[in-house]
Amino acid sequence: MIDTVEVTARPLCGRTIALLEARRAAELAQMVDRAGGTPYVAPVLREVPVEDDRPMRAWLARLTASAFDVVVFLTGVGCRALLERATEDGRLDAALAALARARVIARGPKPVYVLKQHGVRIDFVPPEPNTSDELLAELATWHLDDRALGLQVYGGPTPYLERLRAGLARLGARVEEVAPYRWEGPTDDRAVRELIAACLAGRIDALAILSSSQIANLFAIAEAHGQAAALRSALNDPRVLVAAVGPVAAQAIEAHGVRVGLQPEHPKMGHLVKALGQALAPCG
Repeated sequence: MIDTVEVTARPLCGRTIALLEARRAAELAQMVDRAGGTPYVAPVLREVPVEDDRPMRAWLARLTASAFDVVVFLTGVGCRALLERATEDGRLDAALAALARARVIARGPKPVYVLKQHGVRIDFVPPEPNTSDELLAELATWHLDDRALGLQVYGGPTPYLERLRAGLARLGARVEEVAPYRWEGPTDDRAVRELIAACLAGRIDALAILSSSQIANLFAIAEAHGQAAALRSALNDPRVLVAAVGPVAAQAIEAHGVRVGLQPEHPKMGHLVKALGQALAPCG
């Protein structure tokens, strides 16, 4: 899935933009490069398949038995992993038939893309800014009391997921979660430690955050090396622009005591890079 906006100039003027993204690191770095910036890539997270896939198979068995009235996919990578597992188990047709009988929600464009590849009808996609509030507001009209809801979750805890769980509990839904992957830190955190050192030395002009988990893992690594307070101070330096792709990421950044200097109008990578070019001082 392509996430780009047209860049007609090179407004970043060689400025160093720190990027913590892993899966789409090359794509994001290319956007920064095309805008005239210098991407500094230091992934803080890895998406790792779960070692024990029995819970995933059990969830798929429930799905194919039409046990769920509503199915919610939060991520593209998780949605794809489930459908790939169903394919490997010879249950893809049954899974797609069950989704046709249920009401299906895709949290954003990534799971939408995966589901459309398989011809799945999608009943609701939350509007921007795509927080849990928009999703729960819609679900409040679906009369979920004592209804079964299958929920594909992230690879670890997030503020979004916590609020969604609490909201679904208030609505009375019987939620059955599945986690097709888990988040782990980098196998070698040297690149992240070098990025932290660059921040402390004032060599980073902007930091782009795409998820709450990115900022959490960045500070976890900094804390492990006794540098969390110094990193917080460096990121709050007025010469550094900390950018959040959307409100969920922004809230997580602020929860770590860091000022958010920028959110794009639309919570997408391409719009984030464009907004960085507009926000940073003109080329000198």
